[in-house]
Amino acid sequence: MLIEIDPDRSIVVILREQKRAEEAADQRMQEWQERIKTGGCFRRMADGLEIYGEVIGDGWKENWRRCRCYSFICPEGEAGFVHVSQMDELISRERFEAIRKKLGMAYKIAMSRVKEESLALV
Repeated sequence: MLIEIDPDRSIVVILREQKRAEEAADQRMQEWQERIKTGGCFRRMADGLEIYGEVIGDGWKENWRRCRCYSFICPEGEAGFVHVSQMDELISRERFEAIRKKLGMAYKIAMSRVKEESLALV
């Protein structure tokens, strides 16, 4: 649901495009997505990257949730706002915690291999 920012366009045009994008996202929203509340966990795909998130609070607007999301790229998690239409499926807390733990372990293994390879080059 990101819009492309072109510095040559006016802020009015950019805000209008953002409003249209949010309205389209609201139209795609499914009933189960509307009901996700604090403590709920979800999976989503974004540009081929699997992301796992937990809702940590209400969003700044209707149909948005404050979340902490984790992926292989960001195993420590990143807080932000997610529109509920971007949540592909609800997952259990147990599955979420297991995946989060595996992401952290995989990241540590990958980083140790990078460190080993860089030391081997010295």
